[in-house]
Formats: sequence, structure tokens, C-alpha cells
Amino acid sequence: MRSRVRILFLWSAIIFSLLGLGCCQSSQGIDPKKVSEIEEYLIDFSKKIEGHRLQTGSLPPDLDAEKFFSILESYYPDKKIINIVQKYPVRVFREGESYVLILCDKESKMALYKDLGSTIIYVDFPYYREGKKVSCSE
Repeated sequence: MRSRVRILFLWSAIIFSLLGLGCCQSSQGIDPKKVSEIEEYLIDFSKKIEGHRLQTGSLPPDLDAEKFFSILESYYPDKKIINIVQKYPVRVFREGESYVLILCDKESKMALYKDLGSTIIYVDFPYYREGKKVSCSE
């Protein structure tokens, strides 16, 4: 009888430990719903920036995140969405006639998305959704 109680107690402790660990990780981690929405925003951003590029002829040669969002504010109707994305560490640079945007998680310093502006119907590298761990420094 004592061994059954010990086994029951041990399993209970293991289960509660695992539940507690999962709870703490999710509270410190990434909100999956918010991150999934950002993927859609990045697709919209690509469309707007590509429209700008077609109208003006090119993007600034020294394109960075600040200039990217400045251009986007002229074309994108929902400033709230721009602000949501700007809360994340974002790196933008020009590549050819288009751009590359890398959006990172603040805490883990891992890339959530890498989007090539030349593709306007999907995010090219949805690292977060695919469960890939890619450092933001790459």
C-alpha cells in the first residue's frame, strides 16, 4: 500500500512539474496568435512597398528599418498594425531591386520571419511557424 502511495505521489509531482514548466515557458515566450497575425501583415507590407517601388522606380540604396517604415506609413492605411510590427526587433536591408526584412523575438534573439519583398503572396521563411531556430545575427 505504501509503495502505491509513493508511486502516486511521484507521478503527481512529475505531472505538476511538467504543467508548471509549460506554464512558465508560455508566459515568457511568444504569443502564437500575435506572431501568426504578423505573418499576414508582412505579406501586406510587401505589396505596399512593391507598389511604392513600381511608382518611384526604386527603393533607397541605404534602406533600413527606419526608412522602410517611413515609406510604409505613406501607403499603409492601418498605422496600428505598423506599430505592432515595430515593437519587434526588425532589420531591413536592400537586396537587388527589392528588400529583405528579418523580424526577431526580443527575448530569444531568434528570427521569427525572414521575408523577401520581391514575393508578395507569402512570407519566404516563416521560421516560427516551421519551428526552426535561426539566430537574428545571421
